[in-house]
Amino acid sequence: MNIIDTIKGELATGLKLVAYKDLTVQIPPLAVLDDAMQQDGWSAVSEITKADDGALQRYYYDTAQKNYVLATLNVETGACDIAKAEESDVLEKLSFPELKFLAGLIDKKSVAFIRIYAEKELAAASSEEERNALNERNQKMVDEAEVALRKR
Repeated sequence: MNIIDTIKGELATGLKLVAYKDLTVQIPPLAVLDDAMQQDGWSAVSEITKADDGALQRYYYDTAQKNYVLATLNVETGACDIAKAEESDVLEKLSFPELKFLAGLIDKKSVAFIRIYAEKELAAASSEEERNALNERNQKMVDEAEVALRKR
């Protein structure tokens, strides 16, 4: 078994328990992390960003467990911390194109998702007519989500 397979095995085991305990694994390049996460059912939903301390970060989403995690790779040590992330925190930090990608993966009945997606979509509108049409459609979506929640 080579080092990449070992890392993927450690990551797969840790991801099953990430809702209860954060994990740290040694990852050589970030591409290995992406590959391992994808093989375990996690989709990258954000671009790679650089934190203030120089670490590389990326959010992932698991459609089976409906969980979000933030992977933080310390480029100096190669240590990668993966921690459960709250949905509203993730959604607030994603750009509109990232939210559009995530929309294809999640249950769109999430009130937080609808609210944040609508705000960012509205900010991306290019004309007043487009903004008015979006406002009407978004209000209808929120109303439908609230009715669905009351029926549960």
